[in-house]
Amino acid sequence: MEKILVAIDNRHRAWEALSHACSLVKRIDAELYVLLVLSPGHKDRALADIETEIKKRLELIIEKAKSENIIINFYLVEGNYEQEIMTFIEHNKITLLTHEANEKDKDARIRDTRFLRCLRSQLSCAVEIVVPKTKPI
Repeated sequence: MEKILVAIDNRHRAWEALSHACSLVKRIDAELYVLLVLSPGHKDRALADIETEIKKRLELIIEKAKSENIIINFYLVEGNYEQEIMTFIEHNKITLLTHEANEKDKDARIRDTRFLRCLRSQLSCAVEIVVPKTKPI
């Protein structure tokens, strides 16, 4: 059985990757995991608000998935995003990381590419990159 992970934090939102992973779970024999990585330590008000908004949206997605007979195993941790992903993959024997490409701006894309290169070299699973759909004008 495949084990699919979608990881989210305040900089790496992955709504389309999660939607894609849900579609994939419907077609193959797989378990779906969502890892929400929160920033460690003291948070300012703006960051706390963002994290609360992410949690609310995830709860809605999980409920919708349940109505479609998709079970999402949800985990919440505090720590470094990259390190928490690697630890989670190793401990849970994840076979596929579904990552959403960052399409905000050139600098964000460059950081995302570096992040993925570093992560891929240390992972024991496949990585699928989901490119967000652009909205028509």
